[in-house]
Amino acid sequence: MQMSNERSDKLFRVVLFVLVIFGIVEIQPLLEILLSGDLLHLAITFTFFGVLFLMYGFVVKFLEMEGKSGLSSVGVEVDDRFPIDLFIGGIAGGIAAGFVWAVAYRFGADLRAEISLELVVGEAVITTLVAFFEELAYRGYMMTRMAEVSGRRTAVLFSSLVFSVLHFSWWTPLGSIPFHLVVLFTVNLFLGGLVLGISYYASGERLWVPIGFHFLWNMVAYVTFPTFPLEPVSMPEIFQIEWGITTIPGFLVGLAVLYLLLRVLYRKNE
Repeated sequence: MQMSNERSDKLFRVVLFVLVIFGIVEIQPLLEILLSGDLLHLAITFTFFGVLFLMYGFVVKFLEMEGKSGLSSVGVEVDDRFPIDLFIGGIAGGIAAGFVWAVAYRFGADLRAEISLELVVGEAVITTLVAFFEELAYRGYMMTRMAEVSGRRTAVLFSSLVFSVLHFSWWTPLGSIPFHLVVLFTVNLFLGGLVLGISYYASGERLWVPIGFHFLWNMVAYVTFPTFPLEPVSMPEIFQIEWGITTIPGFLVGLAVLYLLLRVLYRKNE
């Protein structure tokens, strides 16, 4: 009975955490309904950073509810291996997104016409925050706590599903994006979540690996591709990163690179 109650408590915290994250990511869509013009742009800028720091704050709070301090229990440890983990994840994420870019380039699809230093620096700042805080919330806390309830496989699937669905702000309001693109986008992000979740466990529960993957994927995606659907592109269901079918083999390539790099690392350490 005690074991059953403990499991129920853990499941309750996971569900509560999901609801909290949903409430946080709902802030921006609500602002878009309530505000307009320059005030909306200003509010969205502040909200973007606020949402990420709220994610961090609630992860810390939920860890405190478990009687834990620090982030080591969610795979964040600054030790001798953390630069290597970041490097491995980054290389895999960069190659994965680079594959999608290469296919788009080969077939003459829409790519960003001009890449400025200002764009690269701005995206680097934004992507650093997004990669760290999203991985901390979705893989670091949500996935690991779900694993304590139902095992790793279910946890990876569950966190990936939540991760993909809670990016709904890219295709709302309903009807603004064709339905087949919404489906493709959701499936692609689900697959991305699987790769990130697998990389966490394959690396020995090191969150720096999915953080590195997430960072370089986003950097390549948002520096080299137009920001769809804010910017129109032709055939997004084929070539646009995260929206098109070429994203699927891109993530699979990234997973294969991760596997090879981690095998080399572990063999070297044996």
